[in-house]
Amino acid sequence: AEWPLRPGDKDSTFTWSKKLALEGTDKLSEDVRETMAKAKEQEKKIELWKVQRRREERELERAARAEELDRARLEKENEMFKEWQEQEGKFHLTQAQLRSEIRIKEDRANPIDLLAYYINHSQDITPETEVIGEPLTVIQNISIRDLEDLQADIQVYKDLDRAQADLQYWTDLEVIVEAQLKLRRSELAVDRSRKVVNTAVSGDVSRVLGNKTSSQLVEMHAGIKKKIAGGGAIDVAYWEHVRDDVFVEISRARLREKHVAIMKHREFADRTKAAVAGVVAAPLFPVSGTGAASGASGAGAPKAPTTTSLPKDSKISDLMQIRRKDESERQCLQQYEDMCYTPIRIDAVEMDAIIYTDARLEKELREARAVVLSGSHKSVAVTTVDRGDLEEQAEALMGVATEDEELFNCDMELGEEERRYTWSEQYKPRKPRFYNRVHTGYEWNKYNQTHYDQDNPPPKIVQGYKFNIFYQDLIDKSSTPRYTVKVCPDNKEFSILKISAGPPYEDIAFKILNKEWEYSNRYSFKSQFSQGIFQLWFQFKRYRYRR
Repeated sequence: AEWPLRPGDKDSTFTWSKKLALEGTDKLSEDVRETMAKAKEQEKKIELWKVQRRREERELERAARAEELDRARLEKENEMFKEWQEQEGKFHLTQAQLRSEIRIKEDRANPIDLLAYYINHSQDITPETEVIGEPLTVIQNISIRDLEDLQADIQVYKDLDRAQADLQYWTDLEVIVEAQLKLRRSELAVDRSRKVVNTAVSGDVSRVLGNKTSSQLVEMHAGIKKKIAGGGAIDVAYWEHVRDDVFVEISRARLREKHVAIMKHREFADRTKAAVAGVVAAPLFPVSGTGAASGASGAGAPKAPTTTSLPKDSKISDLMQIRRKDESERQCLQQYEDMCYTPIRIDAVEMDAIIYTDARLEKELREARAVVLSGSHKSVAVTTVDRGDLEEQAEALMGVATEDEELFNCDMELGEEERRYTWSEQYKPRKPRFYNRVHTGYEWNKYNQTHYDQDNPPPKIVQGYKFNIFYQDLIDKSSTPRYTVKVCPDNKEFSILKISAGPPYEDIAFKILNKEWEYSNRYSFKSQFSQGIFQLWFQFKRYRYRR
């Protein structure tokens, strides 16, 4: 095909003259047009880079949200798994305790069965639990193999007892078993090394440590550690041996003290049980020796006539009274140490008396205050009943509360000047009751549409209020409550909604957002007074910005 232009124009650069004329650049030089084209191309590159950057940021935000959701899901799964582990541990611990009890009943118990049964039933007073003695007697005369098995079983019980209620008990047993096992192995060792402490000295140390309490041994252990750390001219090997002995003896002392406390508890429980059954010969509250003797003698013989005579020597009489008083105090102290003067529990049904609980006293106090404030008991009862009816009626008018509605039952105090009324001498002012709601929701403007979505919504904002004020006992039935709105002087973002009705009700005020209201019925605006309820419902205006 032939070139459409003239033959002389084949080697020249094509120029779109009409386009340049429309753009107004036909009179510019080629260099200027080329510079403008490069600048426009650079602007397009910058805009393309910004678009790519925004896309990368959105991808990073999406990845961060996904990572956060995965982390929350993982934490929830870990919590569930932790609960399952705790339940599994409790189940295995219960099964181990049941197996121990079965082996004890069948006379084939292991040392761990006796030790577990002892701590599990330490608070019981049944005859079966009294058969098991002190835990230290169980560990003393068993073989090395049994000690090794017992050490492993104690570790199992420590792992299963996730609540760690008896962790100190099992830890002390583990320390004692480890020391006993170490002693047995050293006795059976063929190649015995030089003893650090002489046998006689070791016996003296054991006797000294055996008479100490656990708190004293703890202080001694801390002092020995401090002595070894301080250095100096001391036999380090000897003191290290004594430190280890003291550490083991602390566990022994704790177990002995625990056993003594358990036996005292059982003895006290047995005495209390015997006292309830009427087996105890001595009275719960003893009297003086002379009174008891006279009561015993008077049971079998007729009562002899008594004569009143003063003693010849008043000093002898005083000494006898002091002696009887000392004897009575001694008997009371002995009875207190034995029985602790613990009263016998009786049921409330068996008592022929009125029991005043804290809840009952508080209820009676509120009723008494209501009677004083209202002036008569009858008006209080009517107001309470009518209040419930009015609240139910307001609930029915407003409908069931949705997830976007919440209760708004907090008013604000008015000043002294605003609380002075001309009718206050004739009627006693009282605050009206109210039942309000606040309506919240999301505002999907351009910013929120860009940064939030349905899965991650923006923060809720207040979109309106529903006020229901109860004026049941209004004196002037023909008057209608009125409201005023004033901007807060200290904060322009809020305003004060003040509602006035007349005697005998005080003015009531609420702090709301300072926004423009929608007065159209289309947006559920309502301002009416009917059946003793003043209703003021309104929504805030929503401004939509258009280009």
